[in-house]
Amino acid sequence: MRSRTGWASTLGLALLLILPVSVAQAAREPPVTTLPAGAQVGVVNLLDPEVTHFHASQDLKQSFLKTYTVNWPVATMLMQTLQARLTQMGFAAVAVEATIALRDARENCFLNASLARSLPKECRQPFAQFTAANHLDALIVFGPGLNNSEHADGGRHKELPEYLRGWCMVSGEGAVGSAPVLLSLTELLLILPKKGGVELSGRQWGGDEVQTWLGFPAAADLKALGNAQLDTAKPLYAAMLSRQADGLLAHLQVAH
Repeated sequence: MRSRTGWASTLGLALLLILPVSVAQAAREPPVTTLPAGAQVGVVNLLDPEVTHFHASQDLKQSFLKTYTVNWPVATMLMQTLQARLTQMGFAAVAVEATIALRDARENCFLNASLARSLPKECRQPFAQFTAANHLDALIVFGPGLNNSEHADGGRHKELPEYLRGWCMVSGEGAVGSAPVLLSLTELLLILPKKGGVELSGRQWGGDEVQTWLGFPAAADLKALGNAQLDTAKPLYAAMLSRQADGLLAHLQVAH
């Protein structure tokens, strides 16, 4: 049984659920990255097709955490989000499939990494090998993050557990209405090859945004959401990903 401090309080959850759709935190603006026109920009997904539902209650017996596997093609959603934007900017978007090496590196290179600082040294080799093998000028990677200070810094949702990751929904006492809210605890990275390896050139954290589940189909049992119910959240997560991509690409341009 988790301790009471491990769950969101009624007041804390209420504050989360009445936040506006966007709660972006102030951050240092990264420098602009330039690439030549026609540069090959790879797009790779490392996020599992899952949604984690966290329900908080003052009665701990009524609190629960459940992760659903969804049938959403996350790699396709990512490519659809980025392809038109990159093409319009003058680059060539290239969909690439994650290798076993990249998937094996996900725990240390995403979840356990402090990406606000830099790409960990032990992560540079697998990404360097991947970009070289696919003849890429740059690589955009989508992966999971955690609700902790290593990812969210001062924007961490302190009323929620640190172990929440990836695409999440939150419900519970103190909610305004019956609809849960959606969170995207994810990292979108821009990685560039350089002599002897790669460097992290840009990063967009998705966890600053809180989205009400508009059109939420009321469920008789919140512990057993079906595929049809979960699918109504898909376009909302896609919209959150789109805004996340806008934030990343705002600091990328064609070299003149």
